[in-house]
Order: sequence, then structure tokens, then C-alpha cells
Amino acid sequence: MVISMDTPRKLIVGYDLCEDYSQISCYSYKSSEPVPISTREEDEQSLIPTALCVKGDTKQWLFGEEAINCGANNAGVLVDHLLEKLLQGTETTVYGQDFSAVSLMEKYFRKTLLLIKNYFPTEQITKMVVTVRNTHPALVEGIYAALAQLGLDKDRVVVMSHAGAFLYYALNQDKSLWMNDIGLFDFSREGFLYYQIRLNRRTKPMIAGLNREDFSSTLNYRMILNQPEKIAFTFENIAETVLFKKLVTTLYFTGRGFDGDWAQEAIQSLCTGRRAFMGQNLYTKGACYAAKELSGDRKLDEIILLDDDMITSVIGVRVYKDTKFQEVTLAEAGEIWYEVNKSIEVIPDGEVELELVLRNIMTKEIVREKIHLTKLPQRPERMTRLEIKLTCKDKNTGKITVSDLGFGEIYAETGPIMEFSIEIG
Repeated sequence: MVISMDTPRKLIVGYDLCEDYSQISCYSYKSSEPVPISTREEDEQSLIPTALCVKGDTKQWLFGEEAINCGANNAGVLVDHLLEKLLQGTETTVYGQDFSAVSLMEKYFRKTLLLIKNYFPTEQITKMVVTVRNTHPALVEGIYAALAQLGLDKDRVVVMSHAGAFLYYALNQDKSLWMNDIGLFDFSREGFLYYQIRLNRRTKPMIAGLNREDFSSTLNYRMILNQPEKIAFTFENIAETVLFKKLVTTLYFTGRGFDGDWAQEAIQSLCTGRRAFMGQNLYTKGACYAAKELSGDRKLDEIILLDDDMITSVIGVRVYKDTKFQEVTLAEAGEIWYEVNKSIEVIPDGEVELELVLRNIMTKEIVREKIHLTKLPQRPERMTRLEIKLTCKDKNTGKITVSDLGFGEIYAETGPIMEFSIEIG
């Protein structure tokens, strides 16, 4: 049955992919906020176990709660830890057949994304952001590969960290909630994290930076079962330490570690003079807001968002165009480093020198780096086309690749001829 919702101008999806549970939300242009996608229309439960199961009798693939129940009843082969399998690149054998980690993730995405059809039966996904706790390159590449098998390529999908999703979530709330700094305590089966958003309103555009601290060695999910008497005390100590003399006036709490009564008194004492919100759907909603923003429906144009995966410099290259020197931008500050992938074509004239300009928005430092291009093919003047391509090795290191594109039918391309790294942090 189709659930009655507004007809969207775009189908915007936020997908929180975790090892234990995943969540999906879609942006409602009617209510101007993300709405959860549930497995059953009569049930508002939006937590979907990140698991598959192959039934023994029919060899049918199940997902979510059905998969968990099937495995628990020994009625099939349960396949879980899908993110771990992607990280390790391991194969899984089910009833004599081998499945790659990417193919398993593709099956899980296919099953769960079909839930959206109950809400939006005819629309195609315009933009989707998948958010994960940690953006390890192998995990990110595996997610992109799985979604590409569904026809969802990088022009429609972005993978970002929970930190990035939190930035988008917090800054899409009422402005009264981010007049000062914003904190988030995340207590999941994977550990205990604290995120803090710091706003610099003196810059134009304003900069929203984010710090992350990992306290998993001090407070973790095992303590709920093994040392319940220490949980509240340990949490209070951590919270009081990170908030000491900090102008944090809004706090968020998320993660199943906060289930139950143990945290209520501790959280209440933290919230004197602060506003507090607790829930399990912060990341999926943040991913949905991010997808809306990245689709072109911009609300945060006047803010640069910077988390641990986002570069802090504007990177440009000086070229001679239209009778004057101009600076062409290859990457903007605030781009996710593994999403940076831009190139320009140039025709060298005379001695070839590449001038890069890096403008750090945090330090205001401007660095100009000149690189003499060697190993160019020996051809007459202005008979060579070069591609200058920028990608990133990590948040602080860019990679410039110079390739020969040839010149029409006269000279064939010879491919990459130079590659070098630049510091961008």
C-alpha cells in the first residue's frame, strides 16, 4: 500500500549505515524536514538491522528483522557484519555459493531502498547521502561500488562521516540552537564519542568547524552489562571534562548506549543552562539535510562546514585565458577530501610552469607553488593538450596528475607524464 505523502520536487535520501542497525529518511517538502522510512507502515520503528539471511528451504534473501529472526530460528544462513566484510574485502559462502562483500552490500541496499517505494512509488532518487561512523577508504569505495551496481553513481550519491552528518543536522535546526557551540555525545556498540561544533562568526562566510574525541577506552557498551554501577559516574566525568569552561549551550545525545534509565540523572545535571535533545535518528536526518543541500536546494551558503574529512584550503591554478591571467578553482574549502576530483585542460605555450595557489580559510595563509613541467612530448608550439587533475591522498595531501591528451588526429595522447604531491592542510 502506498503511504500518502507530499509529492516531492526531488527525492532526497539520507541513509545512516551502521554495523548493527541502519536508518533511512527522505526529505518532505511539505513539512520541510526529513521523515523516517519504516519497514512497516503501521510501525514507526525506523531502525533496520544491518543483516541478510538466506532461507534454507526457498533460498530467498531476507533483510532486517526478518533476517535476524530467520537466523535465530535456524531456518537459514544469517549474514551480518556487512561493514566489517567491506573493510576486510572478505568473501562469504552461503549454501556453496561465494559472495563478495560488495555484492552482499548491494543486496542489502537493494532490499532497504525498496522501502522508499512505499512512500514515493514513482520517483527516482535525486540525491542520496550515506553516512557512516568512520570513512575508511576501503569502506567508502565498497559502498560506492555496491550502489553503482544499482545504477546509483557518484553524481547522485555522496558518502560522508557521522561528523559531517552532525554538522548538517545541527545547522539545519532553529538558529537559537546554534548561537553558541554545540555538543554531541554518541554512545553506540562501537564506542563512546564526543563531537563539538565551533562557530567562527567573525569570518565571511562563517566557518563551522568540528572536533571529535574518542573515549571508547574509558566508556564502552560492555560496561552496561559488566559494570552498570560505573556507567553514570564515568559518563559524568567525561562530560564535565569536555564541557569545562566551554560555551556549549545545546547538547545532543544519540546511540543505543543511552537506552534505559541510567543516563537520565546524569544528563539532567549536564543540562542546567543548556538545551538537550536525545534520539536515534540524528545521523540519518543529517544525511538527508546534506543530500538536500548538495542537490542544489541550498540553505547554508553563508557557512563553510569543516569536519575531519573536509579540506581547509581553496586550491586553484593560474592560467592565461581571454587575454589575461586567471585563477581557476580546482577544489573549494569544505569539500570532502575523497570527493575532490577535478581537472582542466590547457595548451602550453613556450616554457611550461604550473602555478598553484592555495588559500587556507582557517589560517588565512596564501601559498603559491610553482612547478616546472618536464617530460613533455616534443612537438611544435601549441600542439599539445595537457590535463591538470587534482585528487587527494588524505585531508592534508593533494595529488596533481599531468597527462598528455595529444592533439586531435595529428598527435595521439600518451597519458600521464607527471605526478606530484602538494600539502593542502
